[in-house]
Amino acid sequence: MPRLYQRKIVLLGDPGVGKTSLVQRYIYDTFQKNYMTTLGLNFYVRTFEYPDAQVKLLIWDIAGQKSRRKIGLRYLQGASGALLAYDLTDPISFDNLAGWYEDLKNANNGKDVPVIIVGTKLDLAQTNHLPLAYNVKKLGDTPAAKANLIFTSAKTDTNVDAAFNLMIQEIVSGLLPIPDISPKIRKEIATKILFFVKKGDAWSKVAFNHLEKVGKKYALSVETIDAEEDPSIAEAYGVTALPTILVGGRHLVGIIQIAHLEDIIKQMLES
Repeated sequence: MPRLYQRKIVLLGDPGVGKTSLVQRYIYDTFQKNYMTTLGLNFYVRTFEYPDAQVKLLIWDIAGQKSRRKIGLRYLQGASGALLAYDLTDPISFDNLAGWYEDLKNANNGKDVPVIIVGTKLDLAQTNHLPLAYNVKKLGDTPAAKANLIFTSAKTDTNVDAAFNLMIQEIVSGLLPIPDISPKIRKEIATKILFFVKKGDAWSKVAFNHLEKVGKKYALSVETIDAEEDPSIAEAYGVTALPTILVGGRHLVGIIQIAHLEDIIKQMLES
């Protein structure tokens, strides 16, 4: 029976640089011009079958808002690699990569984690004849300063596969004796995890306590959304009752259903 390896990679970078567009182009070969900013966590699975092994890659797309970076540190635990994404038309997004790498390292007990630097929106930079944002000195004396760099466009599907393949090659080369054999790619899945609550509601507090317990076990942290404060988000996701956890497109409503969250997470990660 082929040996199964499971490895986690994360997408990091400022909000709006195009991380979600990048991974959706890679997984589904699609591009959406208009989409909601990533809330909480999106994760995708792609499994590569080699002659004597299977490599299951868990791709975690993490919200980039600065207010969520502290929460996001838990997401980064156990990462085998990361794509550090920045907008080629926005030099500040490149300057912030050093901070994202620091978060990644701190979340993994100071261990250096392999990274690929990914410049996004190449089509936009070229169309507007803009200089490509890049200054390696901004990365300081870190492994990120020596990492592979690739320019991409999710819109025109330029170098998207290549960006992920660079990361995969680095991971697989440490697992298999002949990593360059073309693998068979199995069907992918994607999951979004969100938690909708009503501020001050007693049942929401009970659900949140349970969620925290599950999160600690699986190194997950879930975006908490006050459905009363911003009802448009709840409406967009079809949430009509509180508290509700949205996991993989499935609505867990009420304490009894939310109690099944751990089983669902376990099934998704093991299936």
